[in-house]
Amino acid sequence: MKPRKKKDCYWAQEIVDKFSISKNTLFKWEKEGKISKIPKDWRGWRMYNESHIRQVKKVIDEKKKRVK
Repeated sequence: MKPRKKKDCYWAQEIVDKFSISKNTLFKWEKEGKISKIPKDWRGWRMYNESHIRQVKKVIDEKKKRVK
């Protein structure tokens, strides 16, 4: 079995499904600067990469720490 190749690009729906957050929350974090600027394709769809995924995870982890 071949090792799975990492994707170069993730769509917003894949991110919200992975982290169980809403698109509104994801877009709000981008607007607030918690996630760096997301490049868009010719349709205007956001194209997330591994760096953005790490940033989303960091925001979620920080929120969890504040709740404890």
